[in-house]
Amino acid sequence: MFTGYGQCYRLDAFEQTLEHACIEPHWTTAALQHFRHTVANPDFPCLFGRKAVNAQTCYVLFASAEQLADDIAQGLASYVGLMDPIAPKLRIGHPLVAFLETVTDMPLAHQQALAWKVLQGVHARDPNPWPQTVPADPAHSGWSFCFAGMPLFINMNFPGHQQMKSRNLGKHITFVINPRENFDEVANVATTSGQRIRERIRQRVGHYNDGVMPDSLGFFGEADNFEWTQYQLQETGSLNPARCPFHARTAVPATPDNMIEN
Repeated sequence: MFTGYGQCYRLDAFEQTLEHACIEPHWTTAALQHFRHTVANPDFPCLFGRKAVNAQTCYVLFASAEQLADDIAQGLASYVGLMDPIAPKLRIGHPLVAFLETVTDMPLAHQQALAWKVLQGVHARDPNPWPQTVPADPAHSGWSFCFAGMPLFINMNFPGHQQMKSRNLGKHITFVINPRENFDEVANVATTSGQRIRERIRQRVGHYNDGVMPDSLGFFGEADNFEWTQYQLQETGSLNPARCPFHARTAVPATPDNMIEN
């Protein structure tokens, strides 16, 4: 019986535990095995992800079907606590890979709608207010999803992807989560090296996807770039919302009209 739902494990520690535990075949071990096999492909586009998995320095999190948002919120709080004291340039080797226990026979659009619903549920469980330095509206070019005060980038992966193979990591919906500041350190659009790294990865994406390139990939902070469109990529059969499905809660100032007397 698997009892680790909602726990944030570093990959090396988790696999050492598996080696010494008598665990029957389970969806969690199958999902992790498939993920490792996928990322081990030399053509897999994300160079940083491949390096983190090979070095076993990424973190993994498993969410049960009955409490997807609860489990992710619990593990994400632990992950943010681990990453917060680490300098951004050192965090790039420590992404969080969250596997969601989900059925595979849903159409792609339904998988994507579920992912946004889960993300909304995770936000509802955030103990911290939305950071004042980050726009709460996804239609703003400076928006990022935030949890426990930390801006994050969430790469949503779905088993229903056929054209965007780079966003298919196995039979379950999978979130790959990084502190957003990581990319300012290693792939900053304002630097020549950052532009070169991004271009190389995008070329690898096109190659891995048999020439298919997502048209929503941009650079954070540019006026016409909206991060949420890069969380979920499009292909035939995708969810195609006109606006971001996520809505941040905002604090309502106390006024005489909305104050309640005890």
